[in-house]
Amino acid sequence: MVIRAEAQVHAGAPGRWHWTRAFLAPDRYAWKIVTAAEPHYHLYDGRTARSFIGSAEVSSDASANAPLRLHARWTAVTNLDALRAGGVVLAPLPASDLPARAAEGLVVTLPDGTRYRLAFDARTLLVWAQGPLDFSPVAKGDAIARFGDHRRTGGLLLPFSTSYAIGDLRLADETALAICVDPPDLTPESFTDPAQLPECP
Repeated sequence: MVIRAEAQVHAGAPGRWHWTRAFLAPDRYAWKIVTAAEPHYHLYDGRTARSFIGSAEVSSDASANAPLRLHARWTAVTNLDALRAGGVVLAPLPASDLPARAAEGLVVTLPDGTRYRLAFDARTLLVWAQGPLDFSPVAKGDAIARFGDHRRTGGLLLPFSTSYAIGDLRLADETALAICVDPPDLTPESFTDPAQLPECP
C-alpha cells in the first residue's frame, strides 16, 4: 500500500507537510517527506532502517530499537496484517476501555510481548489504536491514533483521516490525498533504494 498525504503537524516542526508512506507485508516500510529542497526518505527493509536526503544515504540503523522498525510494526498491526502472524495473541478489549464511537476492541500481543489496543465501530472498521511509536526527538511512547473518513479504495474500506497523539501532545492530523492498494511497482527493492519507491498519483 502507498499513501500520499498532507498533514497538519502540531509538534516538532509545526506546519503543513506533504509526505508519502508505503508498506509491504510483513514489515517493510517507507516514509518520504517533501521539503523545500530534496525529499527526505526513511526506508526500512525488514532488517535495517536507512535515511536519505535525495539519493544520498545519511544514516543506517539495524538495531532492534530503530524508530522506523516501530513504524513498520505499527502499520502491520493497524492494517490488521500482523494479527494472523504466528505467535500473536488476541484478546477482547474490555468494554470499560473502549473509546467513544467504538463497539468492540482487541488487545494484540506480539510474540516479543509488545502490546497494542485496537477499537472498531459498529461496522467493524478500525477507528482507534494505541501502541508504541517513536517520533524522536519530538516524542516517544504509547501513541493514540484516531481513524475516520473511511472510503472504499482498491476493494478495501480504508481511513482517509488519522490523528496522532502521545499523551496530551498532539502530533499531527493526516489526510490521505490518494491511497494505492497493491501497486505493481512496490517491491522489496522499493525499501532499499529511494529511486524505486513508487508514487501514488
